[in-house]
Amino acid sequence: MQAPASLPDKPKNRLPREAYVSEDWFQVEQAQIFSRCWTFAGVTTDFPELGDFRTIKAGANSVIVIKGADGELRGFHNLCRHRGTELLEGCGNAGKTIVCPYHNWVYNLDGALRGVPAQRECFPDLDKKSNALFGAAVGVFRNLVFVNPDPDADFDKWLSGLDQVPWPHDLTSTELQENPDNVVYEIDCNWKVFFENAIDGYHLAYLHKDTLGGPTHDKNLWEVFGQNMIWWSTEREGVKHRIPQFVEKSAKGSGLKTVKNAETPGYGGVYMLFPTTILTPNPWGFSISTMEPISANRMRLRVRNWSPKGWFTYTHRAADIPGYDAETGLIKSSHWTKHPLETGDFQTEDVWVCEKMQKSMQSPRFEVGALAIGAGGEAAIDFFQQTVLGLMPKQ
Repeated sequence: MQAPASLPDKPKNRLPREAYVSEDWFQVEQAQIFSRCWTFAGVTTDFPELGDFRTIKAGANSVIVIKGADGELRGFHNLCRHRGTELLEGCGNAGKTIVCPYHNWVYNLDGALRGVPAQRECFPDLDKKSNALFGAAVGVFRNLVFVNPDPDADFDKWLSGLDQVPWPHDLTSTELQENPDNVVYEIDCNWKVFFENAIDGYHLAYLHKDTLGGPTHDKNLWEVFGQNMIWWSTEREGVKHRIPQFVEKSAKGSGLKTVKNAETPGYGGVYMLFPTTILTPNPWGFSISTMEPISANRMRLRVRNWSPKGWFTYTHRAADIPGYDAETGLIKSSHWTKHPLETGDFQTEDVWVCEKMQKSMQSPRFEVGALAIGAGGEAAIDFFQQTVLGLMPKQ
């Protein structure tokens, strides 16, 4: 089954309960989805110097994105060609070469094998040219860096026109600064539960009535770009807007600075980049959320935030988010001190309902009924599920 080119008119649930609770299903996803799709790797400003690198988990693969001597970003599998040892950890600067910590095999920043200790005595027949690092594909969209374990992956095909949508946020601008906190949620739900909640336009007016205030199912829509989707509010006649009217009105008089040119409608409010990246641009800043599936029943969500320089960046801290655990630095429902619906935080509301869904799915009696029709209902869920199924092995 291939993903459709548009949202279905009559959506229906297509994934079985096992897709959300089975570890066997999850392991197949690791190989068939996360190991073959584009994963957010950072922003271009994360790689200012030669040798700057970040390591990324992409399904079963550990991959490196690194800045070469020519200024280009390149991707490699994080495996030494000698014995397969992991080469780099975390992020940092490798210098002018990548050196394996086990036996000191040395690679240039373009992946070529440069040096092997005692090569003449130990590896007299070694062909260095055929032992370069295994490559991975790198693509850059609006200063956002993505990596794919497949070196031949087509980045433009994956974008499918996303680059044609208006985009006022320049993360390289000196106007913006990144929040210094490391915001990481640990959520007891399957990654697809979280994804489906994010694209469910039907719930906005109900679960989030006091935080987002809607819009209702007939006043918002999702549009398809390949495997990806963009959300808009359609509450204002004839205008696709990036935020709900309720949020816009609530922000007035708050003192929040706006991003230059971001006050003008036209760009989307939520970009769901399949399978694990969520972009949320708005007039007051920008955030990137990356889902990290851990198991069939657990995931992490890493969030990076940018806003105009000012007091807000340094007053809106991770420790202020409901559920923050100072010992681990994680945000978890086990550390909530009040009911999620009393926090005034829509993300907390989403985490709460996603964990409730995951608990329900443990029941063998669990099943999904009808889905709300319409681009602002639950048609996007059907589209997403078809995309997932299109990458899984045929039954």
